[in-house]
Amino acid sequence: MPSQHRKHRGYATERLVASYLQQWWPHASVGRGQGKDVLGVPFDVEIKSRNSLDIKGTLRQIKARTSKSGDLGFACFRLNGQGMASVEEFVCMLTLSDLVELLRKADYHKLPSDIDWEAASIRCTSCGNWMIKNWKCKACGKEKTDNANV
Repeated sequence: MPSQHRKHRGYATERLVASYLQQWWPHASVGRGQGKDVLGVPFDVEIKSRNSLDIKGTLRQIKARTSKSGDLGFACFRLNGQGMASVEEFVCMLTLSDLVELLRKADYHKLPSDIDWEAASIRCTSCGNWMIKNWKCKACGKEKTDNANV
């Protein structure tokens, strides 16, 4: 049975993730007791804040919920040493088939096979996330104005 400290750390982690997701999904909220760990989002995230990781058990838990709902499911882990301010650095896990589906929906399969990744990978001038030159930033949606060829 988890200690009270561990339970409260888990509850705090759920609140941190829900709050972080509100930047894009304003109705994100903790779903404790509702099945999903975060409500008000178009996916199913299982939040873990533990000493040990039961990867197979976590994937089984996600699949049990998403096989009924059809939602994309993934796990979000707060690792030991990750404090309250590092929510954007929490680790997420999903199956390879779900990752490939996301990458295809983001049009990554449309990139030329001979792309020079070093030349094509740039930082978005609006949000600072990595993006592909001449593509819309997948994080903030801003267009890069540089018209250099990829």
